[in-house]
Amino acid sequence: MHPAVSNGSYDVDRVRQDFPILSTQVYGKPLVYLDNAASAQKPRTVLDRLTQTYTSEYANVHRGLHYLANAATEAYEGARDKVAKFLNADRREEIVFTRGATEAINLVAQTFGRERVGEGDEILLSIMEHHANIVPWHFLRERQGAVIRWAPVDDHGNFLIGEFEKLLTPKTKLVAITQMSNVLGSVVPVKEVVRLAHARGIPVLVDGSQAAVHMDVDVRDIDCDFYVMTGHKLYGPTGIGVLYGKYGHLAAMPPLQWRR
Repeated sequence: MHPAVSNGSYDVDRVRQDFPILSTQVYGKPLVYLDNAASAQKPRTVLDRLTQTYTSEYANVHRGLHYLANAATEAYEGARDKVAKFLNADRREEIVFTRGATEAINLVAQTFGRERVGEGDEILLSIMEHHANIVPWHFLRERQGAVIRWAPVDDHGNFLIGEFEKLLTPKTKLVAITQMSNVLGSVVPVKEVVRLAHARGIPVLVDGSQAAVHMDVDVRDIDCDFYVMTGHKLYGPTGIGVLYGKYGHLAAMPPLQWRR
């Protein structure tokens, strides 16, 4: 438990001390930042760790045999193990590091999606999706001649699981859905979404960019085929993210990029 939380109380000033940027003065008053749903500010521990890495530990990962390269590679792969544990993945090889959730979704769309979705096939999204979970599927639709269908919410922003089920047809080849809305905070029952989709042989990608900040995530319990999240909403650096994929899917997916 954070030292600022005890006996049911919450010491806001103590929490603010963790974030150097909140000492900034705006119009003569301490900064109040309320846009964490878009991107979270960075606590001192993250900033200090980045500084330590670049001042005393930096080296190319997986590309050298000297001391710093080995240490950097060990730290990098150690992070993979921690993410696998955080998501409760079956194995560390199911964790792919990306530049963010956007790249993770694009990676799935342009490999797994391109091979699975053809002309007239349907991709099912919800109307709560972040643009990062819309635009890649639009491009796939244009390239493959597919159709995008939209699962609705009610007037209070609650996901309508019954209406979602009605949209699942033999033409549905993939479901891509948020676990938590970045605008409304609505939580989607993704375990039930996956159950309904899998009963029809339809794979599911879950966008956990918001949910991973606020909820325990267990990809084995959810049973999703893919799960994506981003570092910058988890109080981490910008430009990092994760794609979880079931090992069988990842092993069968063609490479999106090659490197020397």
